[in-house]
Amino acid sequence: MNVRLMQSPPRIKSYWWKGRPNFGDRLAPLLLAHFGNVISVWADRDKAQVISVGSVLELVPSGWDGYIVGAGKLFQDRPINLPPRDKILAIRGPLSAAWVQGSYAIGDPGLLADEMIALPPKEHDLGVLPHWSDRKLARDPRFLLSDPLIISPATDPLTVIRQIGSCRQIVTSSLHGMIVADAFGIPRRFEYTRRLDKEGGDYKFRDYSASINAPFEPGRLIEASRSRVEDRKHELSDAYRELGRVIRRTDGEVTATRKAVPSLFKRRGTVPEPGLGRDAAGSR
Repeated sequence: MNVRLMQSPPRIKSYWWKGRPNFGDRLAPLLLAHFGNVISVWADRDKAQVISVGSVLELVPSGWDGYIVGAGKLFQDRPINLPPRDKILAIRGPLSAAWVQGSYAIGDPGLLADEMIALPPKEHDLGVLPHWSDRKLARDPRFLLSDPLIISPATDPLTVIRQIGSCRQIVTSSLHGMIVADAFGIPRRFEYTRRLDKEGGDYKFRDYSASINAPFEPGRLIEASRSRVEDRKHELSDAYRELGRVIRRTDGEVTATRKAVPSLFKRRGTVPEPGLGRDAAGSR
């Protein structure tokens, strides 16, 4: 009897912002695993092979040659460094894309969040999800009258996704609160918090909204177009699959080289970590 062993997913170095516990940023490794079939470990951005999810394009180092999957800009007018065009697989929205030449998917990877869990039953008429810096929304009397589910952005990301999915409407000051609500087809209302003034204001919200051709109107209940959301989801899924293929191909090439010339790595005292480009061997 022939037994075919399943190849374990390759490991890569990935950067996402972790200055505060925030479910949106912490979606990055989960999405890479689920849709790219790669295991990612956090690395500082100059050593990362992939940057995905979040308003982090301004943080890309000069000369960096990794892959970008769905990141966007935080500030409207700040310049950014970019890798080669063929390594840009997705950009969050058209406002960020105006700074980026090439052909790539448009959309925030958070739109795929609902596909990582089983569809939860609707148990709450209203969910309230504040931005990690917002101290007021969860205590806003306008919404407390509806006995809402208060969702903490510091909670485990999969738990937050399930909680959002269990609500019939969402009120949020979080970008990924909007995005995950749209992924489920849940009407959502955005509430601006002045703390965002220091973080690019409403730029990232307008960038995302433009990606699905939705109006950005704080204080108004919005239900995103299902067809627009599904279009973005298909593009993003394709981008993650392409990333996975590239990484596995590169991983296979490194493994083949290691088997062919094992003495080369033995003399150096190290074995290159599977990955992409110069960062794969930890040379930067």
